Amino acid sequence: MSNSQPTILLVDDERRVLSSLTRCLARLGVNLVDYSCPQQALEFAAENRPDLVISDQRMPIMQGSQMLSEIKTIWPDIHTIILSGYSDLESLSDAFNRRIIDRFISKPWDNNELRMVVTAALREQGLFGFSGEKNTSVTTDFHGMHSANPAMYRLFERITKSARANIPIFISGETGTGKELVARACHLESPRKSQPFIAINCANFNENLIESQLFGHKKGAFTGATADHQGLMAAAGQGTLFLDEVTTLPLSLQAKLLRVIQEREFSPVGSHQSYPFVAQLLTASSTTLTKAVELGQFREDLYYRLNVIPLQLPPLRDRGDDVVIMAEHFLRFFARQESKVFNGFSEDAEVFLRQYPWPGNVRQLENLVHSIVVLADQRIVDGAMLGSAIEGGSLLKDAEGSLLRDAEGSYSSLKDAEGSYSSLKDAEGSLLRDAEGSLLKDAEGSYSSLKDADGSLLRQANGSLASGSGGVQPLWQVEKNTIEDAIASCGGNIPKAAALLEVSPSTIYRKQKHW
Repeated sequence: MSNSQPTILLVDDERRVLSSLTRCLARLGVNLVDYSCPQQALEFAAENRPDLVISDQRMPIMQGSQMLSEIKTIWPDIHTIILSGYSDLESLSDAFNRRIIDRFISKPWDNNELRMVVTAALREQGLFGFSGEKNTSVTTDFHGMHSANPAMYRLFERITKSARANIPIFISGETGTGKELVARACHLESPRKSQPFIAINCANFNENLIESQLFGHKKGAFTGATADHQGLMAAAGQGTLFLDEVTTLPLSLQAKLLRVIQEREFSPVGSHQSYPFVAQLLTASSTTLTKAVELGQFREDLYYRLNVIPLQLPPLRDRGDDVVIMAEHFLRFFARQESKVFNGFSEDAEVFLRQYPWPGNVRQLENLVHSIVVLADQRIVDGAMLGSAIEGGSLLKDAEGSLLRDAEGSYSSLKDAEGSYSSLKDAEGSLLRDAEGSLLKDAEGSYSSLKDADGSLLRQANGSLASGSGGVQPLWQVEKNTIEDAIASCGGNIPKAAALLEVSPSTIYRKQKHW
């Protein structure tokens, strides 16, 4: 037996299962020792320290957990994995609590998952490093996440361990790192994987709508509630509910979510009846919870409730060769989708991929490779193609930003705009009401110094800009001048000007199109 490679002891009473395990793990470059008799496996372990033991649970002579308990008595620090059906999970809880079993994998297992778990277990013991050529080629596809990075292996292992329990998990990471993929992996690794997986981005809804979406509502609960509506908490059932960008929830709704976690029940809007909430709750944000708490945007008590098990996704720039691995995956995927043929990336392209900072992370990489597959004619992707594609994307982004500024003024987001005026009511009254109401009232205040020049309200509003017979201007011109003055006084910020004029920004945009 080689001393330079880790030793894995395989135990199963079925020879065909042992053969399958051997074929699955042989590519890892480890020593595999297998026994169909647990007693013989014990005798081997008494004389030879294995680095990892993988055992079936249900065997004729003794159960796997009993055998692993005896091996742990001899070698307390080795890692153990049990293979069995989900029906055995409850009966194994005592073995988990006593640290006899480190990891449970259901039968039939997924080969990629098993290789990932084995690799992570060996790395935790300081084995199976990345110095060997064979080891560096091992890439894991963990529920759609492709990696050969130690930090990601640790994340995958943490997911598989934490997904077994029904307690809150918080996923953090920059935008585009793949937080929803991690949430789906948690769901698929859990006993709830056959139940619904419900995902919602909290930032996409205003306060009233997100409350109805989450909790549901009863008929007549508010204007427009013409029928009962089942919320996502009820729809999740015994599955998983994933709340992305949870830090954008209003503070009032955070209080209701806190009660759901504490009491494990919820009430639809407009109802006093409570319903049980039994789903697994996963949350995520591109803003760290501690920062949101410090800024007063997130309740501290809710922070402690949600952050029971934190999962941190590293940015793509910190994942080393993973960027090349994922780029090759996306290239193959989109090439099949577009019915095209590519032979991979050139050496300078791989250098480019590793050195570029990827501010948009995995999402940016995916979109970039997709655009290259659609537009490129050559079969080898080189560095120049990547650079041109990124530059083109930047130009497109600049153009989109310019259009957005033209359409929405200088404010940066809808939330900023909502904060600058009290409501989003559509003030689409008549031109006369707009002009003779709040507009002329503001105009009169702004041009009060011109009262002595003329007794006309219109001339008060327009001052020296008045023209035509008797100094009287058309009503639309008075309105135009007043709105333009308001916009100028607000530094070009249309939402702010709209708040001063007591109209909605959409009213100003619409009128500008007609001038």
